[in-house]
Amino acid sequence: MGRRVVIVGAGISGLLACKYTIEKGFNPVVFEAKSSIEEVCLEHTKQPSELENSRQDLRFSDFDWPSPSGGEDGVPVHTEVFEYVNAYARNFGLLPHIRLNCQVTGIRYVGETEWEMEMWDRWGGTGTAFGSSGNWHVSVHNKETDSIEVHQAEFVILCIGRFTGLPDIPELSPGQSIERFRGKVLESMEYSALDNLEAAELIKRKLITVIGSGKSAVDIAAECADTNGAVYPCTMIQLTPHWVLPGDSLWGAHMGYLYSNRFAELLVHQPGESSLHSLLATLFLPLGWGITKFTESYLRWKLPLGKYGMIPDHSFLQDVSSGSIFSLPEDFYDKVEKGNIILKRSRGFGFAEEGVILEREDRPIRTDLAILATSYKADRKLINIFESPILQKYIAHSPTSVIPLFRQTIHPRIPCLAVIGHAESMSSLPLFEIRCQWLAQFLDGKFELPSIKEMEKDVNAWEGHMKQYPGRKFWMSRGGEITTEQNRTPNTEIFSCPICYKPLTRKGLPGLNLRAIYWSAFECQICNKTYSSKDNYLDLTIVAGLKKYSEIKPPWTELFRFPLVSFLYERGWRQNFKRGGFPGPDEEFEMAQRYFRPAEGGLLVDVSCGSGLFSRRFAKSGTYSGVIALDFSENMLRQCYDFIKSDSAAMDANLALVRADVARLPFASGSVDAVHAGAALHCWPSPSNAIAEIARVLRSGGVFVGTTFLRYNIPRILRPLRHVLPTHYVFLTAEEIEDLCASCGLTNYTCEIRQFFIMFSAQKP
Repeated sequence: MGRRVVIVGAGISGLLACKYTIEKGFNPVVFEAKSSIEEVCLEHTKQPSELENSRQDLRFSDFDWPSPSGGEDGVPVHTEVFEYVNAYARNFGLLPHIRLNCQVTGIRYVGETEWEMEMWDRWGGTGTAFGSSGNWHVSVHNKETDSIEVHQAEFVILCIGRFTGLPDIPELSPGQSIERFRGKVLESMEYSALDNLEAAELIKRKLITVIGSGKSAVDIAAECADTNGAVYPCTMIQLTPHWVLPGDSLWGAHMGYLYSNRFAELLVHQPGESSLHSLLATLFLPLGWGITKFTESYLRWKLPLGKYGMIPDHSFLQDVSSGSIFSLPEDFYDKVEKGNIILKRSRGFGFAEEGVILEREDRPIRTDLAILATSYKADRKLINIFESPILQKYIAHSPTSVIPLFRQTIHPRIPCLAVIGHAESMSSLPLFEIRCQWLAQFLDGKFELPSIKEMEKDVNAWEGHMKQYPGRKFWMSRGGEITTEQNRTPNTEIFSCPICYKPLTRKGLPGLNLRAIYWSAFECQICNKTYSSKDNYLDLTIVAGLKKYSEIKPPWTELFRFPLVSFLYERGWRQNFKRGGFPGPDEEFEMAQRYFRPAEGGLLVDVSCGSGLFSRRFAKSGTYSGVIALDFSENMLRQCYDFIKSDSAAMDANLALVRADVARLPFASGSVDAVHAGAALHCWPSPSNAIAEIARVLRSGGVFVGTTFLRYNIPRILRPLRHVLPTHYVFLTAEEIEDLCASCGLTNYTCEIRQFFIMFSAQKP
């Protein structure tokens, strides 16, 4: 075939992509910035460290490992991995296709305008690998000649990985910045790049502080402890402790088998699952909870987590789902017991002249060398390789979302390009190989991709699924080997106390879905109040749980709490809105979706949701990471649940039902991406209080979309007397709505008006 394929990166995924494209008759060229394959393989592994995976997990499907010395088939060391990977490359003739010391500095798509690409219904215009008339211009820095080369390619495969390139250095206050520190600061990647002698000389007889909670941080702390002992102890600061596995087995079996097996797949719901799978996942829900609690109890017994304050705030299942589980180095807590390692836990840190300052500690930790093992800006590295701001925006997607890749390989809106190796897991190589095989079949024309809309729907559905179990510790947005650990409060529950607005603590299953909410309780440790589910909705009103006091709202609000009105709302009541100019639910939904585009991938709250007419549509669209259907009426929420029960797509979506007051929303300030209020504003006792509250919870860039009835037939001079007129509702004019949004700090106001119907949108600056 004459098609030119360029592969960026010669790591595991790059070699696999090269091998399978060669099999299909292509002649790919692989650009690698390192000077050897060995450097690529060993970039993050210092001798004599061991990897986390066994030989079986790191095995190519068509190339066996050599027999290990001693006949054991356990976890290989780094040199064995290099020898195995290098043998694989030689065996399949991959080395001639690899150009070392060639760093790709940027890629640019030429031949199709961005406007033309925006108009496509199918990927690349046709849904095929080479259907577009454009091609890629790949800029390469040849380090040997110190020159820039530009290569053209009809297809580009990015295999640059997640755990390389850009360290995520926390942003510190000016008074506690790194510049104040008199000692030396290294990022974990810089330390890993040193050879054994250099590393030993660097850390010898020094007071070292390691900041981080992941595998790299633990390994570096253990290595420093082995070198210096208790005379020069290594201090390890954990911002977000993880559940970790001891090195030994549980009754002869590794604890990872509790989750890494085929049966465990039946314990979780998945997009597109069969009815049988859905039934089994529901039935096994208590079993999954039991396994999680058993594992947590065992780890508390096996390891002195409580003694050193290292019990995580989240569940073991969250760490497993986010890919944050790892095994401790041998005798790690023995080193802690001997004083070789000093463990500290803190929500924040900074630097002083003599060392590291921790939150709520008066004196800094004396430090000669600080090693930051926080995380990587993996997404930023991928974004930066594109020269076009539009393509960068496609990759960046949303601050609350992940890089949107169909089948973890194809971006729905970027033609003639695939990404392999960016979506990691605890056993990456087999997944990379499957994706490379799938991609090779696509390049060979064996199938076409679905429409862009269908791919984006699939991407959003899987994104919501992946966020369901790890919650806000979603592994794809971690940006590195551990959850992003910037200098901030650790990840907390999305719901907040309606009294003090502080984040609630969840006790139960993670996730934003009906099952998880139903099996969980939420506690405010400040107000000492507990909130729980009732009739499949979570009651987060101030009066939740009170026995003597019952909140009474104005008559027009209380009207919707009657069972008959709630029953009729979607069965005839709402249909009468057409007389006032409302276009109907389907068209209203499409209009709202256009306004919500800046918030795609984020959290949407449908306030005054009624029977969930739009909440269900938002959830099933797959456009958002989660949807919260919120209403003050208990009976409206019960009706919403009845509709959801009869709709399997809505039942499996990340959709939660919450009872709350729109004037006291149970969310932290700046935590919500989108708020929808359908035919609601005229029913609120105080529209100004409600919109001010909506503005409070919206994040910067968040969008508020609402619909209501307009009131034109009251002369301006009589409007102050509306409270004495014979109406139970507060009807406003278009000008009043715009003025109210502006007074609450919302900008970019726009609206559409049809008779007495208005749909308006405003944005948090």
